[in-house]
Amino acid sequence: MGITSRDVHIDRPLSNLVVGFEPQGTIVQSFLPIVNVSKQSDLYFKYDKGDFFRVPDTTIRAPKTKGRTAIFNVSSDSYYATNYALVDEMDYETLVNQDEPLRVDERSARNLFDLLNLDMENRVAGVLTNGGNLGGTSAVASQWDSSAAGTSDPFGDIATAKESIRSTTGMEANTIILGKQCYDALIRHADILDRIKYVQKGVVTADLLASLFDVANVYVGRSVINGGSENLADSFSDVWGKNTVLAHFAPPSTDGRNPSLMYGFRWTNPMFGAPFAVEKWDDPDHRNFTNLRVQYYQDEKIAASELGYLLSSCVS
Repeated sequence: MGITSRDVHIDRPLSNLVVGFEPQGTIVQSFLPIVNVSKQSDLYFKYDKGDFFRVPDTTIRAPKTKGRTAIFNVSSDSYYATNYALVDEMDYETLVNQDEPLRVDERSARNLFDLLNLDMENRVAGVLTNGGNLGGTSAVASQWDSSAAGTSDPFGDIATAKESIRSTTGMEANTIILGKQCYDALIRHADILDRIKYVQKGVVTADLLASLFDVANVYVGRSVINGGSENLADSFSDVWGKNTVLAHFAPPSTDGRNPSLMYGFRWTNPMFGAPFAVEKWDDPDHRNFTNLRVQYYQDEKIAASELGYLLSSCVS
């Protein structure tokens, strides 16, 4: 007999635990603006950016006239919040012999949430490090790990990317995402160390880079992913590679009305009552196992490609 909805228990305390857990190494939750939606799929509207900068021939209103009409053209796009889920099978021998109640459940929920979050980060990084999805892309003229003064020019490279965004949208980049290798090259770069030598103690941080590059946030993509199949040799690689992404993002919690390179449309299934839900049920085919599942519904969409610029091959 198959599993019915009555067999599945929504574990409220563990759902709360997962929502409050901060995964290590990933950054997507810090910069991706989330729009909480009431439907799993729907339309959203996009304004023509050019209309916001097209000033009519005159804005002077003549007597007895209503004034010049401004035109704002609107188009629509759609989203579909896909269900992402992972399951862990836990045997009863482990559960009944654990020293502390819920410790196995807690560890399982955290592990599954970590993997789902890493999957989200890898998915978003795959979109943002594909230059075809952004308004501009270029390889740096000289790689940043050529750190001798004058050999490479990270300030010039980033200034070019920022100006590309500003000149085509009227908005400033507020975020830089650095692959870990790119960050390591910058914190040792002679030009950067030279600029801070009189005001710092020679220690470069992400916050200091944000100040130097005049953006609100610099995030360092430290996460790695194992591309090796199960039972084969591990094959680790950096999720963000040797790339640097400049972007303008809306605030992390938003209603979707602010310009942003990307949005995450997140749906809460009414059955669960929480964006990230934990479920438990006994396996009817294997009586000595119980299952724990963590899941959520989301769609990440490029909303305004011109608000992003990719610098590739930043290091050798």
